[in-house]
Amino acid sequence: MSHTRIAELLEARLGEWANAKGVPVVWENISENPPDTLYLQAYAMPATTTTIDLAEKLQVLPGIWQINVVAKAGEGVSVNGARALADEVAALFPAGLALSDGGLTCYISTPPTVYRGITSDTRYSIPVSMSYRAHLITH
Repeated sequence: MSHTRIAELLEARLGEWANAKGVPVVWENISENPPDTLYLQAYAMPATTTTIDLAEKLQVLPGIWQINVVAKAGEGVSVNGARALADEVAALFPAGLALSDGGLTCYISTPPTVYRGITSDTRYSIPVSMSYRAHLITH
């Protein structure tokens, strides 16, 4: 359940920003009908939850938050603004950012990395990836 809440926090921040910029987002498990313009794909990828105290009540919920900036293949990275948009996405999730929902706070725990683009026949995708973690005290 808490990994779901973490994904919702991360998605809400990205969604509000993307709506304000007019950038479409293709969310997880939604039929992809990609636009002809730049768009984003977002994935929260949880890792194994651990406990770090002797009472096993403090849970650590880590994971990776990845946003792909997707453009048409064959247009370069500067003309269509894909590289610039990837840098903006990275700036939206700086290391140390705290996102809270009630008793759960999720922290971006590593600086975002903008990776080299991946080309397919029709798309060029620039991954922006960072680690997150949340601590949760159970009763």
